[in-house]
Amino acid sequence: MNWRVCNPALMAAIVAAAIAPVHVWAAGSDSSPDDAPSLMVMADFNHDGILDKAEVIESQAGSGAEVLRVSLGRGDGTFQQMGSSAAVGNAPRSIVSGDFNRDGIPDVVVGDDDGSLKLFLGSRTGELVPAGDVARLGSVVSIAVADYNGDGIPDMAVSDWRTSDVAILLGAGNGSFERGWSFPLRMRGTVPHISTADFNGDGIPDLVVVYGDDDGYTYDVMVGNGKGSFTKSPDLGFARDPNAHCPA
Repeated sequence: MNWRVCNPALMAAIVAAAIAPVHVWAAGSDSSPDDAPSLMVMADFNHDGILDKAEVIESQAGSGAEVLRVSLGRGDGTFQQMGSSAAVGNAPRSIVSGDFNRDGIPDVVVGDDDGSLKLFLGSRTGELVPAGDVARLGSVVSIAVADYNGDGIPDMAVSDWRTSDVAILLGAGNGSFERGWSFPLRMRGTVPHISTADFNGDGIPDLVVVYGDDDGYTYDVMVGNGKGSFTKSPDLGFARDPNAHCPA
C-alpha cells in the first residue's frame, strides 16, 4: 500500500469526480435524502443544441420495475418529459452516455448489479431505443467512458464487485464492445466508484478507483498507456494510514 502525507484538496476533488456522476439527485424531485438516489446523465439527445437528461425511474405502472426516461431541455432550465420510456435491468447501478455507434447522436448504457450492460441508441427525436446487452460481467458498480486505446471510438471501464476487478470494454464503433484488459481491485468484495481524466497531463485518459468502504476514501490512480491498458501510479494514489489522520 501507499502510505504518504495526504493532500486533502486533491483527495476531495478525486472522490467527488468519481462518485458524483454515478448517483445524481433529479432536479425538482420530491425524493428525500433517505430514498435511493436516481441515476441520471445529460446529453443533447434530440440534437437541438440544448442539454437533455435521461434518468432511471420507477415505472408508473406500479410494478416496481425501473425504466429509462428522457426529458428534453427547453433552454430555460426546465425540461419536457417524453411520453415513452424503456425498461432497464432489475437493479441498475450506473448510467453513462457516449456516441457508441458513431452516428453523431449520444447513446446511453445502463449497468445493472446482475452484470448486464444495456445499450440504448439515440435518435434525433430524443428517443432512446433499446439495443440489447453489449456485455455481461459479474456485476456493475460504476462505469467510466473515454477513448482508452486511441482509435477515436469511446470505450468503457466497468468496476465489478463480484469478480473484484475493473474491466476495459473496447468500442467497435457500431455499438458493440470487445472485452479487453482488466486489473484487480485493491480491496476484494468492495464496491468502488471509478472516473476518468488525464491525471498526469500526458494527453491520455487515466482512471481513478475510489474505495469508500474503509471510510478513508482510499483511491488508486491507474495511468493509461493509450493502448487500452493501465499501470498503477503510487505517487498519485492515496491510502489512509490507520495510525495517522489528514490535517484539517
